[in-house]
Amino acid sequence: MNTSPYRPLDSENGEIRLLELFPALEHSASLVCALHPVKLGTKPHYEALSYTWGGKGAGTSITLDGIELGVFENLEAVLRRLRRSKKPRTLWIDAICINQDDLDERANQVKLMRDVYECAAGVTIWLGEPGQGAELGLNRLTARNSITRRTKNRDAHWAVEKELFGKAGGLGTEMSKWFSPSNDLLRDELEKDEIRELLCRPWWSRVWIIQEAVVSKNLKVLCGSWEIDWEKLNAETKEENINTKQVALTKVMHPELLSFADSTLDDISLMRRKWEDAKTGNNIYELLYNLRRLACTDPRDRIFAFLGLLSPDLGTVLSPDYKRSIGEIYTRICRAVIMKVKTLDILNCTRQWRDVSKLVTNSRVYSVYERARYHDTSVMVQAEGDPEPSGGSVRLPPGWERCIEGGVVTYFDHNTQTRHSESPMAGKVHPLASRLERQTCPQGCQKTWDNVGRPSIKFNVDEKAAPSWSEDEFPNLPSWVPNWAARTSQDPRPFLDWSKKIDDPGPFQASGNSHAEVSSDLDDPVLSLAGFEFDTIEEIAPPWHPKSNDTKPLSRWGIPELEQWTALASRAHPTCPYGGPEGRLDAIWRTHLGDHPGDGAVPVADRVFVECWFDRDGWVAGVGEIEAMDSYAAGGADDAASATRLLYEHWRKINGKGKFFNKLREMYDVWAVGRQYVPYLERLYDTCAHRALFVTSKGYIGLAPWNAQAGDKICLLSGGKTPFLLRDSKNDRHDFVGECYVYGVMGGEAWTEKALETFHIC
Repeated sequence: MNTSPYRPLDSENGEIRLLELFPALEHSASLVCALHPVKLGTKPHYEALSYTWGGKGAGTSITLDGIELGVFENLEAVLRRLRRSKKPRTLWIDAICINQDDLDERANQVKLMRDVYECAAGVTIWLGEPGQGAELGLNRLTARNSITRRTKNRDAHWAVEKELFGKAGGLGTEMSKWFSPSNDLLRDELEKDEIRELLCRPWWSRVWIIQEAVVSKNLKVLCGSWEIDWEKLNAETKEENINTKQVALTKVMHPELLSFADSTLDDISLMRRKWEDAKTGNNIYELLYNLRRLACTDPRDRIFAFLGLLSPDLGTVLSPDYKRSIGEIYTRICRAVIMKVKTLDILNCTRQWRDVSKLVTNSRVYSVYERARYHDTSVMVQAEGDPEPSGGSVRLPPGWERCIEGGVVTYFDHNTQTRHSESPMAGKVHPLASRLERQTCPQGCQKTWDNVGRPSIKFNVDEKAAPSWSEDEFPNLPSWVPNWAARTSQDPRPFLDWSKKIDDPGPFQASGNSHAEVSSDLDDPVLSLAGFEFDTIEEIAPPWHPKSNDTKPLSRWGIPELEQWTALASRAHPTCPYGGPEGRLDAIWRTHLGDHPGDGAVPVADRVFVECWFDRDGWVAGVGEIEAMDSYAAGGADDAASATRLLYEHWRKINGKGKFFNKLREMYDVWAVGRQYVPYLERLYDTCAHRALFVTSKGYIGLAPWNAQAGDKICLLSGGKTPFLLRDSKNDRHDFVGECYVYGVMGGEAWTEKALETFHIC
């Protein structure tokens, strides 16, 4: 008796399986399906599904060609949502259409994934089933206009009021300042929060979804029975609370005010536009490095998931092979790319990952119902400046949970495992908390998702979510090979910008127009490269690791590491290559920017903005502590406006400008200085964060990754756009330290092919 529904496929000739989902009148009826082999060249009509597997959970089984096949809970849920009542539906779903137990078939079908999604009549993104409160966001996304939205959400808002406060709702009800639907602004924010919650669902965090969404012709999002057009979702998330044209520093000081900050949605939308415009592929370095934040069960998929998005010549550099180890795949792709493109750009992605603190994030809680679980929503709160307190919410002590059952509210203390009828916060007037504080997951809690994507707060958790990778997975990875799975808390941003056209060489050409030549043995753990030792690090300052990766400092003031950078670089050097004190000062501020050589260099007139960052007089001290805000009024954030005025006064002092008698002109100048300063502030941060300034034996000034040491060799290697740091190892071999920036050699000024030697990097 045959127990498998699978027959061999001719993957080499584009053969795939399609799933026929038979109709049923009842949602709970058994799922009956059939498989049909087809060739993509015949242009079959089908729809493709993009989803996350999740765990098996409550998943049961489907009948597939008369054979029972077990499926996971999330897949069973979406099959029931996709099933029609009277007509069959033809689908492509990876978990069913590919024999997951056949590694060879998996590898061969992965090569066809781009074509599968590109040829589909439509692609459905399954986010899962709606959780409590999700309909507020879903109705907003599916309503034709604001009137329809308000009508749809009126009852939903009152349901929130009743559930959270155990009251029927209505104008006469004592309502929470933060959860009440009587306030248009707060109601609007509740709806947006539920959309934010949708954008946090597991689908957005998986590597395979990028290719599936980017190449599809027609893309729609499904959550429960709600169907949302991709462009509608994209347009909704582009609305911002911050009018940065008014006060530019608001964006820096208050990133929490951005209505939506989902980078995966933005990445997909941008890549879809690029794909539709040219279909020439995406930059491999941008894909592999920038999307390391995405998750996958198999670390090899960090390579395989993006092969279909590469330019045609690069897409053939490596074939999926699940029989090889993770280290072998990462080593092979690195060498294969160097062989193909003849540059060392991929080495600019290499970061120190051993013995480094892993980047662990704890998601914000946007769901109003989940937030209510760690708040007392029936207290009195009073904002600073308000004459009287009003109804509001306050965070419960760590470990306390607000519970509601049958309309009765109780409070459970997970620390003592005791239940209480009264909140520990009752009977007091509490300060008004900011939106950011309310959204921050409490200490000892974790935000998780069930198998069908619904969010939930897990209480009494000792540690934060476990990192997505372990050093034990990569025991023998060579030092020169980027570890695409290892995203740490101390990764500096690459010096190279890969966001432009694929054939754009970029501003840096430290090794001139040379090309990299490497051995064709893809499994060779030693990378042999031609080049020469240009210099060595003589002295290196402490690295700068910013306190927060979310909020950028307004200036260097109060950051001792950066002050030490300037002190080190300013010292006179007997072999200074910059032509004396003035030239050295010029090199210092340009190094902090990672300035480009030649015509791409920052104009001298803009040095004033770097001097504002150096902040030798402490203008930023007058700003004081920056507190999170809830909203952005038409007049702007007061603290950002004050900070901009302080910045302007410092700028005017440096420039030697007097005060304007024309107040309108002065107001324009204040606004303009803030607008011009922000791009330089962001560039300075991106260039300097997680790096250290060094001085070389020849007197050059440069920037190195935080793990660099005095004595490291600064080498110019054939095919390299930046210099690289190598460290002596055993048997005349070298360890790879990372990319570096050396002011004065980034345009090829020091490159020569007269005395090249071979460096063996292990």
